[in-house]
Amino acid sequence: MFNSKYQDDSSKSPGFLFIKAYNKWYSEIQRTLHTIGLTHPQLVILTVIAYFQNQGEHPTQKMVSDHSSIDVMTTSQILRLLEKKQYIQRVQHPTDTRAKIIVLLDTGQEKVNQGIPLIENIDALYFGKLKNDLPVFMDFLYKLTL
Repeated sequence: MFNSKYQDDSSKSPGFLFIKAYNKWYSEIQRTLHTIGLTHPQLVILTVIAYFQNQGEHPTQKMVSDHSSIDVMTTSQILRLLEKKQYIQRVQHPTDTRAKIIVLLDTGQEKVNQGIPLIENIDALYFGKLKNDLPVFMDFLYKLTL
């Protein structure tokens, strides 16, 4: 016996159900992105950079880390790898001499344009099961991020 109020029925544990649902979704994401040579965190970071650039902003590592909710050290490691793959480049910030901005190169933009439709298709199939409940689910997810 173990000390859990869900010891007789693990399906009543919201955390356990959440991780099972997440793992099912994430496995499909990773399997699909593998076909284009990216991991999910790499695509998330590339997409965040593309998002900021599309907004006319000069993204820094801190901005990318904060927006993606990926810790600064992991973001740094992923950025180094993406720079090595020539998907991004770090250049001097135009107004802050202490900072570098991250520029999405054409090859990185191509990866974003390949990856986003793949992810959106998986999301549509996976979350489409919720049908009319999707807006409520999205509201609940948003509340959990606050």
